[in-house]
Amino acid sequence: MESIIIHSSNKKDLDLLQYLAQEMGLETQILSSFVKEDIALMKAIQENDPAENLNVEDALAYYQTLDKAK
Repeated sequence: MESIIIHSSNKKDLDLLQYLAQEMGLETQILSSFVKEDIALMKAIQENDPAENLNVEDALAYYQTLDKAK
């Protein structure tokens, strides 16, 4: 299934687009600002996977500083 996201600050335009989509037999959903924030956060987490960006030397140096701090 493919999706399209359209951003608009005008509720009247969104209502018209939703009506047209439903008339075409398409499923519609208006996302709240909270859901959009959750999606953006999820995308940021996926794009910045620490396992992919972890430098072994940096990790070892960090852990050595922890031992010295004790």
